[in-house]
Amino acid sequence: MNVASPDSWAVALHAGPDDEQPLGAGVIVADTLVLACEHVAFHNGRLRELWVAFPRAFDVPPGERRRVRVCRSNGRAERKLDLVLLEMAEAVPRGVTPARLRRPAGGDLNGLPWRAYGFPQRSDGGRAAAGIVGGEGGYGRVRLAAEVRDGVTQGFSGAALWSPDYDAVVGIIISAEPDTGSGNALTLAYADEHLPEMKLSTLDTWRVGDTDELTQAAWGWTLTTDGEARRHWLPRARGVASSTETGSRFRGRVAALRRLRRFLDQAEPTGRPMIVTGSPGVGKSAVLGRIVTTADPEISASLNSDDIAERATVGSVACAVHVKGKTALEVATEIARGAGVGLPKATVDLMPALRDRLQLRPARFNLVVDALDEAAGPEQTRALIDDVLVPLARTCAALGVQVVVGTRRADDLGDLLGTFGSDADTIDLDAPEFFSPEDLADYAQATLQLGEAYADPARAAPVAASIAALAGQNFLIAGLVARVRALRDLHPIDPRLVSFTPTIGDALGDYLEHLPHAGDAPARLVLTALAYAETPGLSIPLWRAAVLAFGSPVSGDQLDQFARSSAANFLVETGDPANPTYRLFHQALNDALLAFRQEIGRREADERVLVSVWSHHGRSIGWAAAPDYLLRSLPQHAARVGAVDDLLNDDGYLLHAHLDRLLPVAEAARTKTGRARKLLLQRTTRAVGAAPAERAALFSVVDLIDDLGAGVDAASAPFRARWAHTPPRLERTVLEGHALGVFDVCPIAVDGRNLLASAGEDGTVRLWDPLTNQTVRVFSCHDDCVRSVCAVLAGGRSLLATASHDGTIGIWDPRSGLRLHSFTGHGDWVRNICAVPIGPGDELLASAGDDRTVRIWDVAGGTLLHTLAGHSGWVTAVTHVPIEPYGLVASTGFDGYVRLWDPVAGTRQGVLRGHSGWVTTLYAMRSGDRVLLASGGYDGTVRLWDPATGEAVSCLDTGGGPITDLCTIRTADGEMLASTGEDGTIHLWDTATGAERQVLRGQASWIRAVCELPLPDRHMLATAGDDGTVRLWDPAGERPQAFAESVLPGSVGTVCAVPSESGPLVATGGSDGAVRLWELATGRARSELRANASPVNAICVVEDEEPVLLAAAGADSVVQVWEIGDQVPVQDFREHQEPVNAVAVLRTARGPVVASAGDDETVRLWRPHSAEVRDRLIGHRAWVTSLAVVGEALASADKNGVIRLWSADGGALRWERVGHQGAVNGLGVVTVEGRLRLVSAGADRTIRLWDPDDGRPGRVFSGHTGEVTAVDAGRVGDRPVLASASADRTVRLWDPRTGRPLRTIHVHHRARTCRWIHDHLVVGLDQGLLALTINQL
Repeated sequence: MNVASPDSWAVALHAGPDDEQPLGAGVIVADTLVLACEHVAFHNGRLRELWVAFPRAFDVPPGERRRVRVCRSNGRAERKLDLVLLEMAEAVPRGVTPARLRRPAGGDLNGLPWRAYGFPQRSDGGRAAAGIVGGEGGYGRVRLAAEVRDGVTQGFSGAALWSPDYDAVVGIIISAEPDTGSGNALTLAYADEHLPEMKLSTLDTWRVGDTDELTQAAWGWTLTTDGEARRHWLPRARGVASSTETGSRFRGRVAALRRLRRFLDQAEPTGRPMIVTGSPGVGKSAVLGRIVTTADPEISASLNSDDIAERATVGSVACAVHVKGKTALEVATEIARGAGVGLPKATVDLMPALRDRLQLRPARFNLVVDALDEAAGPEQTRALIDDVLVPLARTCAALGVQVVVGTRRADDLGDLLGTFGSDADTIDLDAPEFFSPEDLADYAQATLQLGEAYADPARAAPVAASIAALAGQNFLIAGLVARVRALRDLHPIDPRLVSFTPTIGDALGDYLEHLPHAGDAPARLVLTALAYAETPGLSIPLWRAAVLAFGSPVSGDQLDQFARSSAANFLVETGDPANPTYRLFHQALNDALLAFRQEIGRREADERVLVSVWSHHGRSIGWAAAPDYLLRSLPQHAARVGAVDDLLNDDGYLLHAHLDRLLPVAEAARTKTGRARKLLLQRTTRAVGAAPAERAALFSVVDLIDDLGAGVDAASAPFRARWAHTPPRLERTVLEGHALGVFDVCPIAVDGRNLLASAGEDGTVRLWDPLTNQTVRVFSCHDDCVRSVCAVLAGGRSLLATASHDGTIGIWDPRSGLRLHSFTGHGDWVRNICAVPIGPGDELLASAGDDRTVRIWDVAGGTLLHTLAGHSGWVTAVTHVPIEPYGLVASTGFDGYVRLWDPVAGTRQGVLRGHSGWVTTLYAMRSGDRVLLASGGYDGTVRLWDPATGEAVSCLDTGGGPITDLCTIRTADGEMLASTGEDGTIHLWDTATGAERQVLRGQASWIRAVCELPLPDRHMLATAGDDGTVRLWDPAGERPQAFAESVLPGSVGTVCAVPSESGPLVATGGSDGAVRLWELATGRARSELRANASPVNAICVVEDEEPVLLAAAGADSVVQVWEIGDQVPVQDFREHQEPVNAVAVLRTARGPVVASAGDDETVRLWRPHSAEVRDRLIGHRAWVTSLAVVGEALASADKNGVIRLWSADGGALRWERVGHQGAVNGLGVVTVEGRLRLVSAGADRTIRLWDPDDGRPGRVFSGHTGEVTAVDAGRVGDRPVLASASADRTVRLWDPRTGRPLRTIHVHHRARTCRWIHDHLVVGLDQGLLALTINQL
């Protein structure tokens, strides 16, 4: 017996043949080669005596080891990299398979799961570790964050970093942090780049053949590791339909095969794709299968000696994909995985990723894609053509890429061949030059000779010739007819009597008449069930359920026997014997069987009953145990019969399904709950890759904060939202990623893909894919706020321009993120930029600055052309006005005038006057046959001008506050002008009539920018929000429903627990000046204490008093004291001169004392009943932001990052430390291993621990991407946990002992505070309040 374990390549390194404790780990990369860490393999510069053990190999006994003979390559000595390639004296034992290697860059691994197997002390054979790649470091390292209690530790050095997404080893673990379970790994991509002598890019080839013959393609794709391709192509290499058929019947197609071989082997790619086409059954897959399989060295070597048909050059295919039933993204992902490049989030990501890899490491990359027309749908077929195949063939040819595609001529949407271009190379297998009657006769004869009556070639040949003559050049028809004769004829038929109708339907019908039943089920019905199956086919239980639903009793064993019978396996493909699935081997068979069901009026009924029985099957066994086919393909079946709501309304299905398959069809939802869950899927983007329990938790948060009413069961979730008081997000999509406000948005076309760019106050620009809602790239552009962003053409290339408060303008390549130019000259903020077309493929750039100038730049040349002066105040907006010949530039600003300029000559052309006050935005638009210029400003009006005459055409009054931006959008009702405002509304105006058509309201307090975003099926609006979000709006979608803002708590910045006889209450304070009390268990509002109009910055409860008192600190410098339940404050403390930011309660021998502090830089201690001041603690030199009671001491912190600890009795200063780079936003206490620790949360995005005895700094917690606003200690079960809130819209849970992150909870709004109250974690948001419970870590 020889069982190759999936990770048999994970080995342990020992100091001797009998040594028990491993020194470290390694990974087998070839029969005699091991990758390991240098610090494990070497001691004092010399190679240790090393022996390799194989604890993960099932067939290898514990005592069997291999001695390391020599170090083939030492990365430490050569490039100071902790990596060595060791050679063993003998090859690995049977049952050990070398690891599959892939070389994605560290950035491509960020956020992906990882697995490893190491050998820590006393682990008794080693153990596994797992987690998420937490970021990219320097020198090729990636940070490994552990997700389970046992992360990496000593003994994992040298272990393989396995990526489930790449199904390969992508790095080597080089260090570990025992306390946290985290560590670092060196990526193979970096090692391969800097240690070329290790030949990591070719090591995959060594596992399948002689290690001295490096003939395998460098990309490492092998047919034997690709189950789907193996099932599809291996039989076709022999000219048979199924892997269960014996022998080799491949004949002919010499001209086509030679043409393909020459194409693949040509010295220089031409940039034209090669298309193999023909009618159904003509043999496209047979030809491509022959090429793919004979190009693989292992498969080619395994073919019989009597196989003399044409073959491909060994190693000439780098990757091959069979498309049937797959989406364009799934195909792109398979190609990326095979090439070892970043996994695409959208189809268009593949081409630039592969291009970048080939630029770094040139190589021939021949790609074969078969069954293009059989993708998951015709739209997916075209997406694959437009986004992957044509771009690869056309734009990457110079880098060595060639594309071969097998497809029919057309599909349901029309012509396919024309989409590749008129100059595409084509092999039409129906054409005379690629068809030989002898080829067809040879194939028919080989099939006939499977029957006893035709064993004699002399008897078979004339019958085969007759079949070939009548088959219409179709190999499938000829094979079916020949197979019928081989099964039926007891004696050879007279060739003159051979007669049949040359259609696949008739040939198949005749064949089916001679097939035995499966139990009582007719063969036609049994195979019809398979004809409905999507890729990869049906398991026996699903196949049986379908046949039973069609009305024929059958058992699973009977179906299995039927599929394996010599007659049926000519039609049926069977998958992996360990987990078999069944499907018809050719799409033309599916088409013929389904066409018959259509003719008899049964097809729609069939689909309905299949959805019903398969759904019942999934529910009866539980979706967690359901076949993957149902989780992946049931949505497509349901969509065809309008049953999508049935799936959306099933909690179990929603939690286990492949959401990437369910999302596209969810738009068809009709029921109220179905529509709610459609929105839930669209807004919970992180749910796509989440496990069921985690998905339920994510759903619970979005469902409550958006008030969707989806109601997905989250009882078993690791955390769940219990209640929320937030305004629902009413936009179609909310894109989160910026840590601070977003100032601008713009569309940009990159490699044929419409992306959205957003510019942030955090100094970054993000590129988003609006189809997937995912971030494509993040640019760290400027050291200050990025105020404006726009797309600009230079030399026909689409580039990205950014303008910043640092006074500079950057020009960037959106594909690589590289800065191409930096323009300097503005003496102050640059507020706005726009592109100015001057010719095909080239544009100038206009910029507006606070230095009162407009500047015109040559983007291609990187030079300043003109400085335009004339404004008397800040210039806040510029736009291009398309008036012949090359247009004007319009500018406006603080002086309220709109000025027109000739951008080429640099001269002023006119001034438009009409606004009263600051004009903030400009936009040129078409109205009928003329161009108008729209302007908007602080007077709340949009004014339309004729720039040619200077005439004021009309004035549109928004009835609101300042207007922030303008753009137009195309809708089904015509073109609309959109205006945005500081009040968070979007007004839509008819450009032809000036009538207001629609008002879109979101909860963002300030929309800073808007742009039109073209998508394949619609045009949408994208807005930039002061709340740090980018929002996508569909004007043609459902109108947002209004909500009563008065019932919401607004921005909640402070939370505390309030004891009550009826159960614990939650007190909150925030921007609206009210203190509200809520029931902890239900979130029901209990009462409201209206203090005054100023925001409430902090609250605390004085529990030692009876009745319980509540102190509320306000921005008006007053601290008010209330009795719970009373509507009138019992005391006002008014000694502060500035806003009060923090309050806390000290317990002293003489009763409770309130501590308060604020912008007056003083901490005051006073008695709550009398407001009598006990002490004033002076010493801070900046606003005091936070207070915390630490035992019998008081901690205070300020905006400069200084933390002070005072004695509560006497107010003496114990110590002072500079704690953070920037403001300290929160203080708290936590017990770590029995000792009290002070904890601080800072604007520098860190959390820090301090020893209160002497102020010594302790552990630093890092991970938040925005400033940390609050921190609080609590417990989950019996485990202490630290919770932190952040402006990055997350709450994070930490192990206070190790600093290890335990969980990240996305709350979708900026989190201002958090507080553990009994078993609830209550989070104050900038848009309300959220209560969570944590069930597991």
